[in-house]
Parts: sequence; structure tokens; C-alpha cells
Amino acid sequence: MGFFKRFRRPKAQLLLSVSKELALGDELKGVLRVTSQEVLDVEEIGVSLKCVETMTKTRRYQDTVQVGVDDRTGYPIKEKVWKEEEYEDVETLHSENTEVSGPMQVGVGFDESYPFVITLPSIGRETYHSINNNVLWIVEAWMRIKGRRNLFSNTQQILVCKPSESVKEVIREVVLIPCAYCGGLMPQTAIFCPNCGARRK
Repeated sequence: MGFFKRFRRPKAQLLLSVSKELALGDELKGVLRVTSQEVLDVEEIGVSLKCVETMTKTRRYQDTVQVGVDDRTGYPIKEKVWKEEEYEDVETLHSENTEVSGPMQVGVGFDESYPFVITLPSIGRETYHSINNNVLWIVEAWMRIKGRRNLFSNTQQILVCKPSESVKEVIREVVLIPCAYCGGLMPQTAIFCPNCGARRK
């Protein structure tokens, strides 16, 4: 019975709740709720964040096809032809794992929530969708269990955009000159002296 138990899905659930819209450099805040209906020796519980790009590409290859039959010998006549096929090229642009709990034993009726924070990279690709190219940000929770199958939550997609451009502070140098009447300092661009009110000469 113990051998087959290794392959049976654990009677537990990982319920993931995260913020759905963020910008690069923001903090992804969420809560992972863990429940169990059996005793489990948990080795680790964590949350993973991935940015995956999928591109549809075309490749050419040579194939041998039958184009007829030789009348004298009855053997097939074959030719080499060029063919094209589409395939998906998948690349992980960013991957990060965050542990929310270490080793512990959970029992029947276990129900705990674990808040977590993952900082998105400030430089990266934003969410993107087109016919031939997709960039997805995916969040998933996982639980490693001693002697059992690993348990995973449903994946959650989040929308990641570029950060808004910050307003640049413009610093200008102000040149002060003495007033011809009172001697007090006044901005060179001022028409009247702020000290005595006289018009600048």
C-alpha cells in the first residue's frame, strides 16, 4: 500500500490569491492558503514567478516523398522536396522561487494562510500578445511532500506593464545680483527688488 501511496495525489489544496495588474519593479503581494484532509510530512511550500515567452517560428526541412511507380520494376519513384512546418519556441525570461514555509507536519483539518511578497524585476519584458509572439507572467504555488507526489496550485496569470515615466525634477541655477538702491540680493531675472521694491536698473 505504501508504494502506491507515493503516486496518489495528496488530499490537500493550495489556493493562490494574487494582485493581477502590476508594473515592472512593483511588489507582487499575495496570500497562499493551504488546507489538508490527511497527515502529510511537508518538506517545503513555496510560490514561483515566471516570465515565459512563446514564439511561433517556421522551419524548412527536406523530406522524401513518393511521386510515382516505375513501370518496369514496380518500385516507387521518390524525390526529395522542401517542406515547411510551424513550431513553438518557448523560453523562460525570468524565474524566481520564494519559500513561504519550511519542513512541518500537517494533519487532518489543517488550514493556514501564508502572505508573501515577490519583487518583480525592474528591467524585463511586459505582458505581450500577438499572433506569433506571447509574453506571459505566471504565478504558481507548490508543496513538496516527503515520499509523495509534489502538489501544485492552478497557475495565475498577471498583467505586467512598463513602469510609468517619473516626472523629472528640473533644477535651475538662480544668479543673484545686488540691488542698486538697497544693496540687497535679488534674482537676476527679477524686475523689482524683493527687499525695497525698487525697479531694477
